[in-house]
Amino acid sequence: MAGTLLRNAHTGSIEHCSRVMAAVAYGSFDQKWWFEDCLVKGKLVEFFGRYDGTVPIDPRLLEWALEPRRSANLSWRVVPTHLHAKIIWWEGQGAYIGSANLTDRAWNKNFEAGVFLPDEALETFGLVPQLLSFFQGLRQHSEPLRQEHLDAQKALEKRRNALMTQLRKLEQDFDGSDPTVKHAQNPLAFKAKRPANRAYLRFFEEWNSTLQIMRKIAGIVSLPENRPAWIGSDVPSGVQADQFLHAYYYRQVRGSGEKDAYLTFYERHRNNQEMILADAIRWWKESDFDFSQEQQNIKVAAPAIREGFSKNRILTLNEEEWVRTIVGVHAFGQHALHVSNAMIGLPPEQTLDAKIEALARWMWCQRTAEGKTPLEVVHHVVWGGPVGETVERLWDACNSSKWRLGHMKTSILGELIGWVNPDAFPPRNRRTSKGLRALGYDVSVDL
Repeated sequence: MAGTLLRNAHTGSIEHCSRVMAAVAYGSFDQKWWFEDCLVKGKLVEFFGRYDGTVPIDPRLLEWALEPRRSANLSWRVVPTHLHAKIIWWEGQGAYIGSANLTDRAWNKNFEAGVFLPDEALETFGLVPQLLSFFQGLRQHSEPLRQEHLDAQKALEKRRNALMTQLRKLEQDFDGSDPTVKHAQNPLAFKAKRPANRAYLRFFEEWNSTLQIMRKIAGIVSLPENRPAWIGSDVPSGVQADQFLHAYYYRQVRGSGEKDAYLTFYERHRNNQEMILADAIRWWKESDFDFSQEQQNIKVAAPAIREGFSKNRILTLNEEEWVRTIVGVHAFGQHALHVSNAMIGLPPEQTLDAKIEALARWMWCQRTAEGKTPLEVVHHVVWGGPVGETVERLWDACNSSKWRLGHMKTSILGELIGWVNPDAFPPRNRRTSKGLRALGYDVSVDL
């Protein structure tokens, strides 16, 4: 029933079925309409619901079923404890067998799995006798719903309410704050009605999936048997992963001489990532290349950035300290290659170092649309809330008027986050992404 509402199966079957038999473990009061619709259309309904200490069926629904004026066409039986089935059989039309309970969440919000087998399929595959046998078995292990059942469930629910209120608050607090849960979309939402933040959701999903790849690589390259002799055991694993990817990209990928070689490498490696990674790590371990740049990054740039942008210091930096810190970010230097000399106040024919410093000083004077300084932007991204919400703040800094600062892009901030907190977030920039893609990983290069 991919992409199909269970309600549609009911609507298409109820008119011409001879009766309805259903065994569903859990039910909520908002699904009373289903019973009413069956009865209004004159159908016999035999329903089996679970009965135990979890109050699986809303007592209001039980009370509704027990009303004296309720149609005699409704037969409601309770199955103690062990019922977990979700089967609705519109006899003569077809049957639903799946995971959906009789709740609004199940019918309208959740990812549920199930099949609707039309009557012809039930007959062809000999399933009608099995359904009849299943419901006969339930009759033997159930009893008619009585007032005593309702009274017991209402009393239990009353005792559970205080505990459940606290539990629901815990669940709601988690669902409202956890970045994975709170942005989850209703799977039944129609494409035209999806929220305007779908670009963020794509970014969030891609960033987090790539983060896990980088954490895995960080864990592997930092093992004693994989760590080059020139790297100390105290170097954070995220920094080691970043410099491994730096060396691999510039020596192996760019060093091949191919234009956009990372794309060719990806096609060659994407079906054999583990072996390619193992080969690359052996190459890294041997370090039979000039590793002076990586050594400089590890011993000088990384500690300087981590110290300069530390929580207690970042907002106190002066211009000179800002410049000394930000120029160590590799992506910042790469970005300087692409800005015009005129924009940053330089004459033509300048060295890269001069351009990087000039860009840093130019950025020091920039403000967001709401007056935020570069230091405030970096502080917001790195330190402005729980670590688990860092990716949201990164998105804000690149897209919201309050935090967006010209030329402070995702690649720069993503790398910067990693230098400051490398164990949680290995530095990530465009070069990192190209290195990962060259190893065969399906990651986005242009965030």
